[in-house]
Amino acid sequence: MISDYTIFQAKLYPVLPFLFYQAGKVKMERPTPPAISEQLILGSGELKILVLGESTVAGVGASQPQFTLPGQLSKLMGHNYEITNLGKNGLRISQVFSHLGGEILDHKNGVKGIFIFLGANDCFHLTHPIRYRKHLNNVISKLLTQFTPDWIYLADIPPVHLFPAFPALLRNYLKTQRNFLRAEMIAFANENQNVVFDPLTGTFNPEFFSSDGIHPSDFGYEKIAEFAFNGLKNRFLI
Repeated sequence: MISDYTIFQAKLYPVLPFLFYQAGKVKMERPTPPAISEQLILGSGELKILVLGESTVAGVGASQPQFTLPGQLSKLMGHNYEITNLGKNGLRISQVFSHLGGEILDHKNGVKGIFIFLGANDCFHLTHPIRYRKHLNNVISKLLTQFTPDWIYLADIPPVHLFPAFPALLRNYLKTQRNFLRAEMIAFANENQNVVFDPLTGTFNPEFFSSDGIHPSDFGYEKIAEFAFNGLKNRFLI
């Protein structure tokens, strides 16, 4: 039986060269802001938190470190927490340990919880859902073994289909790709009691985005942090 993803690929491939052209044009016309929080340690509390991920964690689009995602989380979580932040712009789920493995291994002690923000780049690179699920399982299994956290917050994939910088056709295909990957994340979270996943909700107006129309602004990072924090607070995990 032909899978739904195979059907999606069959529809995608004829227009793929044009989509690559559109993506390249966006990248040329809208320069990516610098990453300003790739490696940060914030706070000095006894409860340790690890934040891992792609450009959202690396602070692309924020104006200052305190307005990045880890900066906003640190403000929300308070003085009892110490946050170690490891982000890499362009990171895919298959690259977590090849790109951040050394820094992760340097973090010797156990942690209270782990935030994972990944998936946008796997949308852009059209990662197959089966491969995505395999790497997701590998990443989280290794993190659980090394850190024995009480919880892992698996953040929803950014709304790539709503990025103002992208033309309508590109947004349409990214929406479908995102839905396939999210289905794997939801299924994984449902099968693993330590993993928290909440479908992202909110209003993604122009104020939410930085100058490139792709990455969050200071306001956008504030809203992402609040959403994640409230998801944990409502479950009495923090």
